[in-house]
Amino acid sequence: MSDHGTITLVPSVHFSPTHRRRVRNTIREAAPDLVAVELDESRFERLERVADPDLDDLFRDLSPPTAVAYATLRAIQRTVVRLYGLDPEQTDMEAAIETAAERDTDVALIDDPIDETLAALSSRLGPMTIPKTMLRMQSMGPEAYADQVELLATPFEEISSGDDVQPAIDHLRRVVPDVATVMIDRRDRSMAARLHALCRDGHDVVAVIGAGHHNGVRRRLDDLEANDENRDPTVTVPIRSPERTVTRIPID
Repeated sequence: MSDHGTITLVPSVHFSPTHRRRVRNTIREAAPDLVAVELDESRFERLERVADPDLDDLFRDLSPPTAVAYATLRAIQRTVVRLYGLDPEQTDMEAAIETAAERDTDVALIDDPIDETLAALSSRLGPMTIPKTMLRMQSMGPEAYADQVELLATPFEEISSGDDVQPAIDHLRRVVPDVATVMIDRRDRSMAARLHALCRDGHDVVAVIGAGHHNGVRRRLDDLEANDENRDPTVTVPIRSPERTVTRIPID
């Protein structure tokens, strides 16, 4: 349709300074009427309100099991980020929101609610998860580990598309398929559906997503464009006007 908008995907490594600059430059050059980010309403609103929410803050906003799971994932993520010499308090999503605020551009929240994601994940995991994972890892050949070594040797600044991290996604899918189904596939579908809805409404969008979601979101967008009857007409997208002063926003 001639009145469709456009979607510019910016695949990034959440804590990379190179990708923060790429996010800012893309938004400024593309001048979209919406900036889409990999956040849901609760994370966006809570993290604008609280720079670094502690467990008490999380318990006020989330159910106890979700708050604990969220805090645990965040702690693991920050440990890994620090091991790679990056700053866990500086993210691509923060850069996107600050640049949107700078341009008086609204922000579209395209990720699934965190409590729904964690609930879906917990429903798939059980006491046999770790033993099954260990068996899968033991059954893999050396090629799988060679892919991982090659990926880990790739400087973050050289990652520019989903293809650059696809070996890691494939490895995750082989080792813990239930986690990949929820954390990757399910969210890819949801983010693509929301981006497609924005495009159909005529918006020109710059969408900042993790590089691990890039290929999946792109494939699903192509499918929705080619087969419009597959779209869900009930999809809605929360849109917010960011404050000029934005707190640091960690992404889990």
